[in-house]
Amino acid sequence: MESFGKAVWAHPSDFGDRERARRMAERLSDAGFDLVIPCVKDTRGYLAYPSEVGKMDPKLEGDPLGVLVEEMGRAGLKVHPWMCVFPEGEGSALLEGNPELSALDPDGKPLGWACPRRDEVRSYELELYREVSGRYDVAGVHLDYIRYAGPQMCFCPTCRREFRERTGRDLVELDRRDPEWADFLVWRAEPVTKFVEELRRAMGRSEISAAVFPGYPDCVVSVGQDWADWARRGLVDFIFPMTYTNSPLLVVGYTRNHLAQVGGKVPVWEGLGKRSSQSQLSAEVLREQVEAARCAGAQGVVVFHYGALEDVDLEMLREVG
Repeated sequence: MESFGKAVWAHPSDFGDRERARRMAERLSDAGFDLVIPCVKDTRGYLAYPSEVGKMDPKLEGDPLGVLVEEMGRAGLKVHPWMCVFPEGEGSALLEGNPELSALDPDGKPLGWACPRRDEVRSYELELYREVSGRYDVAGVHLDYIRYAGPQMCFCPTCRREFRERTGRDLVELDRRDPEWADFLVWRAEPVTKFVEELRRAMGRSEISAAVFPGYPDCVVSVGQDWADWARRGLVDFIFPMTYTNSPLLVVGYTRNHLAQVGGKVPVWEGLGKRSSQSQLSAEVLREQVEAARCAGAQGVVVFHYGALEDVDLEMLREVG
Protein backbone atom coordinates (compact mmCIF):
# COMPACT_ATOMS: atom_id res chain seq x y z
CA MET A 1 0.00 0.00 0.00
CA GLU A 2 1.35 3.40 -0.98
CA SER A 3 2.13 5.86 1.79
CA PHE A 4 -0.30 8.68 2.53
CA GLY A 5 1.24 12.10 1.90
CA LYS A 6 1.26 14.94 4.39
CA ALA A 7 2.03 18.57 3.61
CA VAL A 8 1.47 21.97 5.18
CA TRP A 9 1.14 25.55 3.97
CA ALA A 10 3.27 28.03 5.95
CA HIS A 11 3.68 31.80 6.18
CA PRO A 12 6.93 33.80 6.59
CA SER A 13 6.03 34.48 10.23
CA ASP A 14 6.50 30.74 10.80
CA PHE A 15 10.00 30.52 9.33
CA GLY A 16 11.40 34.05 9.29
CA ASP A 17 14.63 33.15 11.08
CA ARG A 18 16.90 30.16 11.66
CA GLU A 19 15.48 29.21 15.04
CA ARG A 20 11.87 29.15 13.87
CA ALA A 21 12.74 27.30 10.67
CA ARG A 22 14.72 24.67 12.60
CA ARG A 23 11.90 24.20 15.10
CA MET A 24 9.40 23.85 12.25
CA ALA A 25 11.56 21.23 10.58
CA GLU A 26 11.87 19.25 13.80
CA ARG A 27 8.14 19.27 14.51
CA LEU A 28 7.10 18.36 10.98
CA SER A 29 9.75 15.68 10.56
CA ASP A 30 8.74 14.09 13.85
CA ALA A 31 5.11 14.02 12.66
CA GLY A 32 6.09 12.34 9.39
CA PHE A 33 5.40 15.19 7.00
CA ASP A 34 6.69 14.99 3.44
CA LEU A 35 6.34 18.52 2.05
CA VAL A 36 6.40 22.13 3.23
CA ILE A 37 4.80 24.87 1.12
CA PRO A 38 6.15 28.27 2.24
CA CYS A 39 4.49 31.44 0.98
CA VAL A 40 7.16 33.45 -0.84
CA LYS A 41 4.91 35.86 -2.79
CA ASP A 42 1.89 37.19 -0.97
CA THR A 43 -1.25 38.85 -2.29
CA ARG A 44 0.36 42.28 -1.88
CA GLY A 45 3.10 41.26 -4.34
CA TYR A 46 5.87 41.21 -1.71
CA LEU A 47 8.43 38.39 -1.67
CA ALA A 48 9.94 36.40 1.20
CA TYR A 49 13.43 36.26 -0.28
CA PRO A 50 15.90 38.81 -1.69
CA SER A 51 14.94 39.09 -5.35
CA GLU A 52 16.39 40.65 -8.45
CA VAL A 53 12.93 40.64 -10.05
CA GLY A 54 10.42 41.74 -7.41
CA LYS A 55 10.42 43.46 -4.02
CA MET A 56 11.10 41.68 -0.74
CA ASP A 57 8.75 42.40 2.15
CA PRO A 58 10.44 45.26 4.06
CA LYS A 59 9.41 43.64 7.35
CA LEU A 60 11.58 40.59 6.61
CA GLU A 61 15.35 40.32 6.98
CA GLY A 62 18.04 38.13 5.47
CA ASP A 63 16.83 35.26 3.31
CA PRO A 64 13.86 33.52 4.99
CA LEU A 65 13.31 31.13 2.09
CA GLY A 66 16.99 30.18 1.94
CA VAL A 67 17.05 29.39 5.65
CA LEU A 68 13.86 27.33 5.40
CA VAL A 69 15.15 25.31 2.46
CA GLU A 70 18.37 24.49 4.33
CA GLU A 71 16.57 23.39 7.50
CA MET A 72 13.97 21.34 5.67
CA GLY A 73 16.69 19.69 3.62
CA ARG A 74 18.50 18.60 6.77
CA ALA A 75 15.24 17.13 8.08
CA GLY A 76 14.48 15.31 4.84
CA LEU A 77 11.42 17.33 3.85
CA LYS A 78 10.69 18.60 0.36
CA VAL A 79 9.89 22.27 -0.32
CA HIS A 80 7.55 23.81 -2.92
CA PRO A 81 7.79 27.64 -2.74
CA TRP A 82 4.26 29.06 -2.88
CA MET A 83 3.38 32.10 -4.94
CA CYS A 84 0.08 33.95 -5.09
CA VAL A 85 0.36 34.34 -8.83
CA PHE A 86 -1.90 37.08 -10.19
CA PRO A 87 -2.62 39.31 -7.16
CA GLU A 88 -0.39 42.39 -7.33
CA GLY A 89 -1.03 44.85 -4.50
CA GLU A 90 0.94 47.51 -2.69
CA GLY A 91 4.21 45.55 -2.94
CA SER A 92 4.02 44.88 -6.66
CA ALA A 93 7.18 45.71 -8.59
CA LEU A 94 5.24 44.86 -11.74
CA LEU A 95 2.38 47.32 -11.37
CA GLU A 96 4.54 50.01 -9.77
CA GLY A 97 6.08 50.75 -13.13
CA ASN A 98 3.31 49.40 -15.35
CA PRO A 99 -0.11 50.34 -13.96
CA GLU A 100 -1.66 49.66 -17.36
CA LEU A 101 -1.23 45.93 -16.65
CA SER A 102 -3.77 46.08 -13.81
CA ALA A 103 -6.91 43.98 -13.91
CA LEU A 104 -10.04 46.16 -13.90
CA ASP A 105 -13.65 45.67 -12.83
CA PRO A 106 -16.56 46.59 -15.18
CA ASP A 107 -16.37 50.20 -13.99
CA GLY A 108 -12.69 50.44 -14.89
CA LYS A 109 -11.41 50.35 -11.30
CA PRO A 110 -8.18 48.45 -10.43
CA LEU A 111 -8.67 45.29 -8.39
CA GLY A 112 -5.16 44.89 -6.97
CA TRP A 113 -4.51 42.10 -9.46
CA ALA A 114 -2.67 41.92 -12.78
CA CYS A 115 -4.42 40.82 -15.96
CA PRO A 116 -3.46 37.23 -16.93
CA ARG A 117 -4.16 37.98 -20.60
CA ARG A 118 -1.19 40.35 -20.83
CA ASP A 119 2.04 38.66 -21.94
CA GLU A 120 4.07 41.01 -19.75
CA VAL A 121 2.19 39.83 -16.65
CA ARG A 122 2.74 36.15 -17.30
CA SER A 123 6.40 36.80 -18.13
CA TYR A 124 6.94 38.58 -14.82
CA GLU A 125 5.28 35.86 -12.74
CA LEU A 126 7.18 33.18 -14.65
CA GLU A 127 10.48 34.93 -13.99
CA LEU A 128 9.81 34.79 -10.25
CA TYR A 129 9.34 31.05 -10.46
CA ARG A 130 12.51 30.70 -12.50
CA GLU A 131 14.36 32.72 -9.88
CA VAL A 132 13.38 30.58 -6.88
CA SER A 133 13.77 27.26 -8.70
CA GLY A 134 17.18 28.25 -10.03
CA ARG A 135 18.52 29.73 -6.82
CA TYR A 136 17.27 27.28 -4.19
CA ASP A 137 17.46 23.50 -3.83
CA VAL A 138 13.72 22.87 -3.99
CA ALA A 139 11.79 19.86 -5.24
CA GLY A 140 9.28 21.97 -7.10
CA VAL A 141 7.04 25.04 -7.02
CA HIS A 142 3.49 25.77 -5.92
CA LEU A 143 0.68 27.63 -7.68
CA ASP A 144 -1.94 29.60 -5.75
CA TYR A 145 -4.31 32.36 -6.84
CA ILE A 146 -3.85 30.91 -10.30
CA ARG A 147 -7.19 32.34 -11.39
CA TYR A 148 -9.22 35.53 -11.63
CA ALA A 149 -10.33 37.44 -8.54
CA GLY A 150 -13.96 36.62 -9.36
CA PRO A 151 -16.72 37.34 -11.89
CA GLN A 152 -15.82 41.05 -11.87
CA MET A 153 -12.40 40.43 -13.45
CA CYS A 154 -11.14 41.31 -15.97
CA PHE A 155 -12.55 44.23 -17.95
CA CYS A 156 -9.33 45.99 -18.93
CA PRO A 157 -9.02 47.51 -22.42
CA THR A 158 -7.05 44.50 -23.69
CA CYS A 159 -9.68 42.00 -22.54
CA ARG A 160 -12.54 44.08 -23.90
CA ARG A 161 -10.82 44.60 -27.25
CA GLU A 162 -9.88 40.95 -27.74
CA PHE A 163 -13.35 39.71 -26.83
CA ARG A 164 -14.94 42.23 -29.18
CA GLU A 165 -12.65 41.06 -31.99
CA ARG A 166 -13.60 37.45 -31.26
CA THR A 167 -17.37 37.83 -30.87
CA GLY A 168 -18.37 41.34 -31.84
CA ARG A 169 -19.70 41.83 -28.31
CA ASP A 170 -18.57 44.08 -25.46
CA LEU A 171 -17.72 42.23 -22.25
CA VAL A 172 -19.62 44.67 -20.05
CA GLU A 173 -22.82 43.91 -21.96
CA LEU A 174 -22.52 40.12 -21.84
CA ASP A 175 -25.15 38.11 -19.96
CA ARG A 176 -25.08 34.38 -19.19
CA ARG A 177 -28.27 34.02 -21.23
CA ASP A 178 -26.42 35.16 -24.36
CA PRO A 179 -25.31 32.53 -26.91
CA GLU A 180 -21.74 33.88 -26.63
CA TRP A 181 -21.55 33.12 -22.90
CA ALA A 182 -20.38 29.52 -23.42
CA ASP A 183 -17.57 30.72 -25.67
CA PHE A 184 -16.76 33.43 -23.12
CA LEU A 185 -16.07 30.79 -20.42
CA VAL A 186 -13.55 29.04 -22.65
CA TRP A 187 -11.95 32.31 -23.76
CA ARG A 188 -11.69 33.63 -20.20
CA ALA A 189 -9.90 30.54 -18.87
CA GLU A 190 -7.37 30.45 -21.72
CA PRO A 191 -4.69 32.84 -20.33
CA VAL A 192 -4.78 31.21 -16.88
CA THR A 193 -4.20 27.79 -18.42
CA LYS A 194 -1.60 29.30 -20.74
CA PHE A 195 0.45 30.38 -17.73
CA VAL A 196 0.34 26.85 -16.33
CA GLU A 197 1.54 25.56 -19.71
CA GLU A 198 4.37 28.10 -19.72
CA LEU A 199 5.39 27.15 -16.18
CA ARG A 200 5.38 23.46 -17.07
CA ARG A 201 7.81 24.10 -19.93
CA ALA A 202 10.02 26.29 -17.73
CA MET A 203 10.19 23.84 -14.81
CA GLY A 204 11.11 20.75 -16.82
CA ARG A 205 11.03 17.78 -14.47
CA SER A 206 10.64 19.85 -11.31
CA GLU A 207 7.37 19.19 -9.50
CA ILE A 208 4.44 21.56 -9.79
CA SER A 209 1.65 21.53 -7.21
CA ALA A 210 -1.46 23.69 -7.32
CA ALA A 211 -3.89 24.94 -4.67
CA VAL A 212 -7.27 25.04 -6.37
CA PHE A 213 -10.92 25.79 -5.65
CA PRO A 214 -12.74 22.64 -4.48
CA GLY A 215 -15.94 23.18 -6.48
CA TYR A 216 -15.37 21.92 -10.04
CA PRO A 217 -16.55 22.82 -12.66
CA ASP A 218 -18.07 25.83 -10.86
CA CYS A 219 -14.60 27.35 -10.50
CA VAL A 220 -14.25 27.49 -14.29
CA VAL A 221 -17.32 29.74 -14.34
CA SER A 222 -16.51 31.87 -11.30
CA VAL A 223 -12.73 32.37 -11.58
CA GLY A 224 -11.59 30.85 -14.90
CA GLN A 225 -9.72 28.00 -13.18
CA ASP A 226 -9.89 24.75 -15.17
CA TRP A 227 -7.65 22.63 -12.93
CA ALA A 228 -9.08 19.31 -14.08
CA ASP A 229 -7.79 20.10 -17.57
CA TRP A 230 -4.33 20.84 -16.13
CA ALA A 231 -4.29 17.50 -14.34
CA ARG A 232 -5.52 15.44 -17.26
CA ARG A 233 -2.88 16.99 -19.54
CA GLY A 234 -0.02 16.50 -17.09
CA LEU A 235 0.63 20.22 -16.64
CA VAL A 236 0.80 19.77 -12.85
CA ASP A 237 2.07 16.93 -10.68
CA PHE A 238 -0.23 17.37 -7.67
CA ILE A 239 -3.70 18.85 -7.18
CA PHE A 240 -4.39 20.30 -3.72
CA PRO A 241 -8.09 21.30 -3.55
CA MET A 242 -8.74 23.76 -0.73
CA THR A 243 -11.55 21.80 0.89
CA TYR A 244 -11.97 24.08 3.88
CA THR A 245 -15.07 23.03 5.81
CA ASN A 246 -16.05 21.92 9.29
CA SER A 247 -17.88 18.90 7.85
CA PRO A 248 -16.17 15.51 7.33
CA LEU A 249 -19.20 14.54 5.23
CA LEU A 250 -18.41 17.31 2.75
CA VAL A 251 -14.75 16.24 2.66
CA VAL A 252 -15.86 12.79 1.48
CA GLY A 253 -18.07 14.19 -1.27
CA TYR A 254 -15.53 16.72 -2.48
CA THR A 255 -12.72 14.16 -2.49
CA ARG A 256 -14.69 11.71 -4.60
CA ASN A 257 -15.46 14.45 -7.11
CA HIS A 258 -11.84 15.59 -7.26
CA LEU A 259 -10.59 12.08 -7.91
CA ALA A 260 -13.18 11.58 -10.63
CA GLN A 261 -12.17 14.83 -12.32
CA VAL A 262 -8.45 14.00 -12.56
CA GLY A 263 -9.06 10.41 -13.64
CA GLY A 264 -5.98 9.07 -11.91
CA LYS A 265 -3.63 11.30 -13.90
CA VAL A 266 -2.13 13.01 -10.83
CA PRO A 267 -2.34 12.53 -7.04
CA VAL A 268 -5.03 14.46 -5.17
CA TRP A 269 -4.09 15.70 -1.70
CA GLU A 270 -7.06 17.28 0.02
CA GLY A 271 -6.44 20.70 1.58
CA LEU A 272 -7.92 20.82 5.09
CA GLY A 273 -8.44 24.09 6.95
CA LYS A 274 -7.26 23.71 10.51
CA ARG A 275 -7.85 27.46 10.70
CA SER A 276 -9.26 29.33 7.72
CA SER A 277 -12.00 31.76 6.83
CA GLN A 278 -14.35 28.79 6.32
CA SER A 279 -13.24 26.37 9.03
CA GLN A 280 -11.96 26.02 12.57
CA LEU A 281 -11.03 22.43 13.43
CA SER A 282 -10.29 20.76 16.73
CA ALA A 283 -7.70 17.97 16.68
CA GLU A 284 -10.55 15.45 16.81
CA VAL A 285 -12.37 16.91 13.80
CA LEU A 286 -9.11 17.29 11.90
CA ARG A 287 -8.51 13.57 12.48
CA GLU A 288 -12.01 12.80 11.20
CA GLN A 289 -11.40 14.85 8.08
CA VAL A 290 -8.03 13.23 7.41
CA GLU A 291 -9.62 9.80 7.68
CA ALA A 292 -12.57 10.92 5.54
CA ALA A 293 -10.25 12.08 2.76
CA ARG A 294 -8.16 8.94 3.02
CA CYS A 295 -11.13 6.57 2.95
CA ALA A 296 -12.56 8.44 -0.05
CA GLY A 297 -9.33 7.76 -1.96
CA ALA A 298 -7.16 10.87 -1.56
CA GLN A 299 -3.43 10.20 -1.75
CA GLY A 300 -2.62 12.76 0.94
CA VAL A 301 -3.65 15.89 2.84
CA VAL A 302 -2.35 19.44 3.02
CA VAL A 303 -3.08 21.39 6.19
CA PHE A 304 -3.73 25.12 6.28
CA HIS A 305 -1.75 26.34 8.03
CA TYR A 306 1.40 25.59 10.04
CA GLY A 307 0.83 28.42 12.52
CA ALA A 308 -2.47 26.83 13.58
CA LEU A 309 -1.02 23.37 14.26
CA GLU A 310 -0.76 22.55 17.94
CA ASP A 311 1.24 19.69 19.43
CA VAL A 312 -1.93 17.61 19.81
CA ASP A 313 -2.59 18.00 16.06
CA LEU A 314 0.91 16.86 15.18
CA GLU A 315 0.67 13.91 17.55
CA MET A 316 -2.49 12.84 15.75
CA LEU A 317 -0.96 13.35 12.30
CA ARG A 318 2.07 11.29 13.29
CA GLU A 319 -0.20 8.26 13.34
CA VAL A 320 -1.35 8.86 9.76
CA GLY A 321 0.67 7.57 6.83
